[in-house]
Amino acid sequence: MPDTFSVKFWGSRGSMSSSSNAHKKYGGNTACIEMRCGDNILIFDAGSGLRLLGNQLMKEDAKRMHLFFTHCHYDHISGMPFFSPFFYPKAKIDIWSGHLQGKNKTQRMIADYMRPPYFPVGPEVFSAKIKYHDFEPEDRLKPVRGVTVDTLALNHHDGCVGYKVKFQGRTACLISDVCHIAGVVDQTIVDFVRDADLMIYDATYTDAEFPKFANFGHSTWQHGIRICKEAGVKRYVPFHHRPSRTDKALDKIAEQAKRKFKRTKMAREGLVIRL
Repeated sequence: MPDTFSVKFWGSRGSMSSSSNAHKKYGGNTACIEMRCGDNILIFDAGSGLRLLGNQLMKEDAKRMHLFFTHCHYDHISGMPFFSPFFYPKAKIDIWSGHLQGKNKTQRMIADYMRPPYFPVGPEVFSAKIKYHDFEPEDRLKPVRGVTVDTLALNHHDGCVGYKVKFQGRTACLISDVCHIAGVVDQTIVDFVRDADLMIYDATYTDAEFPKFANFGHSTWQHGIRICKEAGVKRYVPFHHRPSRTDKALDKIAEQAKRKFKRTKMAREGLVIRL
């Protein structure tokens, strides 16, 4: 449908992928989120979940898509060389980033990752038509008609970008990866996500764990709820789960989170939210 706005999670882990019987329900792949705005395909981050998304897009014979990076730590970029549409000559793919400094930063990011001794071949092996876009945090992007993407600099090592996607009067925000200050709700983030229909938030830690990891660049599921309440966010999805967090532990967090904020849904592979 031309006015459908959906969000699908292809990877919801942070830091590194995890695979065991204790990680089946929520999945073990790292960050990758697909947003469909009508017929338009927007992808956020290229963690290991991107490979699965690419296989699905090939089944659909999808030829046009936009890939946005929050940043380029390995858990958000590791799936990129295995994204099947990159090897599809009929595909046209726009790649966007804004967290680095300097010129040609998006193209440079891809080339620096896909080179020896870290990877055997470079992006020259891609056969799709690829266009690179650089932006600065706080820029408003207009990748396709009818869709606006606002951006925000986040507090994370080496830079990171938050995104706010608007389509047909509905709004979805992605705030990952970000570190908060204990006891302080960042008013800039509150203003950015205010009245959003959906906020996906970095819930790597719990408040009890946070003092041990306060300089690691991540936040807590409880802090995400504080932001939601202050900003009037309608739905909340805790995201970027610790690789050690089992299904049983995430189920427990989900129960606690729903008691504090009723419209909470834990991110998991395959979860689809329609706005």
